[in-house]
Amino acid sequence: MQNLLMLLIAAGSSSLCACTNQPQARAASPQPVIAVQKPKGEPGDFTICADGRVLVYSTRHPKSCS
Repeated sequence: MQNLLMLLIAAGSSSLCACTNQPQARAASPQPVIAVQKPKGEPGDFTICADGRVLVYSTRHPKSCS
């Protein structure tokens, strides 16, 4: 009888400890999503000039910094 009582106490305390000692699961923070889409129309390109200007143009009509 004493062994049964000790077994119940041990089982009860170990299950309580297992619940309280384990870290809580946390939901992962949502990561931002970057979606890249093919542009409509003509394909383009850009050039960065020495003076800091950025020229954006279609590939059929390239531009230069001069």
